[in-house]
Amino acid sequence: MLINARHECAISTMNLKELKYRMVRRASLAGMWISMRTGYGLPFKKTIVADNYGFCSSKQSCLPSLPWSYPDFDISKLSTADNESLEAIIATIVGPQNDWHKEPDTGRYWPVQFFARIAFPPGNPIGDIQRVWERSRLQNLVTLGLVCSVSQHAPTQHLLIQMLEKRMWSWIDGNPWLLGIHYISTMECALRLISICHAWDLVRNQTVSQQAWQGVVYLVHSHAYFIRRRLCLYSYAGNHTLGECAGLIYAGLLFPELPDAQEWLQTGLDHMEREANVQILTDGGNREQSFSYLAMMVDLCGLVTALLKHYDKSVPDGIEQAWMRGSSFLQAFAASPDKLPAVGDSDDGYALSRYLRLSWQPNSQLPESFRDRLQVFEASGFSRILGETAHGHMRFTHGQLGIARGFGHGHADALSVCWDLGDKPILVDPGTYLYDRDPHFRSYFRGTAAHNTIIIDAFDQALQNLQTAFGWRQPYKARLVWQQKESEGRIILLACHDGYSGLGVTHWRALIYDHRFGWAVWDRIDGMTEHHLAMHWHVDAPIERSGDGWMVDCANAPWFIRIQGGESDCYRGNEDLPLGWISRKYAAWEPINTIKAQVRTQLPHEFLTIISAQQHIRKELFIDEPLMQRLRNQCKHPCLS
Repeated sequence: MLINARHECAISTMNLKELKYRMVRRASLAGMWISMRTGYGLPFKKTIVADNYGFCSSKQSCLPSLPWSYPDFDISKLSTADNESLEAIIATIVGPQNDWHKEPDTGRYWPVQFFARIAFPPGNPIGDIQRVWERSRLQNLVTLGLVCSVSQHAPTQHLLIQMLEKRMWSWIDGNPWLLGIHYISTMECALRLISICHAWDLVRNQTVSQQAWQGVVYLVHSHAYFIRRRLCLYSYAGNHTLGECAGLIYAGLLFPELPDAQEWLQTGLDHMEREANVQILTDGGNREQSFSYLAMMVDLCGLVTALLKHYDKSVPDGIEQAWMRGSSFLQAFAASPDKLPAVGDSDDGYALSRYLRLSWQPNSQLPESFRDRLQVFEASGFSRILGETAHGHMRFTHGQLGIARGFGHGHADALSVCWDLGDKPILVDPGTYLYDRDPHFRSYFRGTAAHNTIIIDAFDQALQNLQTAFGWRQPYKARLVWQQKESEGRIILLACHDGYSGLGVTHWRALIYDHRFGWAVWDRIDGMTEHHLAMHWHVDAPIERSGDGWMVDCANAPWFIRIQGGESDCYRGNEDLPLGWISRKYAAWEPINTIKAQVRTQLPHEFLTIISAQQHIRKELFIDEPLMQRLRNQCKHPCLS
């Protein structure tokens, strides 16, 4: 009773704290609206004496040196081009300067009004708000700074500084404080703040006008003031919180002359350390089940670590350790940030720049464990089997849905597998596509049918909340049940999930690798009644029927997929189901081949998928009778016991 009473008291206290937090957050919103309308009480102005700030007057770099993969351009062209040609070349690197409120796909404009009054529900007529947010992070200014830092041509450098200042002031003038969509997301403000600091630090040895430095101080001060009052905490906490805290740390450390600098710094450090330990799991994976957002969070932790060390400040262990373990996790699955698996949501965003390589080490420095044939990340729910060079490697997903209720970036992909052959993904996760503009395809890309797993009675493994672009209801649980590396080189993983427990159904899947033949996937669907079962394989390569299976043209070398347990067909670019699509980058999509094997049958039922370079291969070579018996015995136990 005492323990229960303490537990109830703790819950009650937490609820009261969150209630107070929400009340203060809402009250600050009203206060800022009054300040915006009257101008009363605002501590920042556009007219600033820049020389009063060390960041603006220093001749030395105020930020740490970072590892960059520099933009792909011919530096000699910059030195020989006239002004008009030079602007065109640079525009291809950093993109055009667009209207800050115009949605690029629909051509419509978001209203310039108090940000809290702007609605952007799924299927809204204006478009996908993420497309407009991305360019307002001003990370293209960092790219301009990088180009300027490697150019030795004075006229080019002068033009780059002019472009940098013009774009920054265009944003400031086009986005009055608290007006418009670019104040809706506090994290977007934080990323913008960090970008501005790095962009101008890269060019501080050039001739920079006082007006430019005034813009920097104004933007940093106004954004930090806003972030502090709109921090995402408690049930709002997620990857946004780490970005917001990083912005406060940058503002507090780089601009100590500002009146709230010390409080920003301490608040950012305290909350970032706590959330880094929550959002980046013990094995380095991501609580939200998104590789893209994990990379952003890991880079943010790395940037803050490097910044604090640059100023000889103590780095909170929680932040630095989160960066290190997150970096190791990412490198276990990708050689560079451009090669990250398309797991969970991705908006193609970065913490600072697509050219930053802060969280990727040279291959020679990677730990010995990365060479193990079997790598299991239990906390985040991923395993990776490294086959022989000729067989490639497979990734097996057996983790949770992520932040399941309310807001989440995870997809309903329990027990999905993906296969890479060399550097070429063959069995793929089709990606994200869009968040807000097209609810029909948003539902598809994050649903179960868009992943290499089994869907039952056309229901997703978790129920989507269609009122939002991110919400989930009735989330599932999954776990790795059994793993084995046999002496002859065979590797076996068995996992299960309870996403269909409401139907009285449990899905078990074994991934089997044999270095002599290739891969096999064994599925068992347990239950008592009749159901429709559909298994999907999303194949990013040309395919055609071959005998009782499918031939896949893998870099001009054929592999064969043979499915037992259902009748299979190929779908490509079907908009009605939908089925047969891939999104290689945010807001883009194209047809892909999807094999669908389906059957309506009484449960239990089993599928077997054999993936091999040999067309005709006996099932017993992968699953002999003793192994089959062991797998079925494991399936007799409750899935989540």
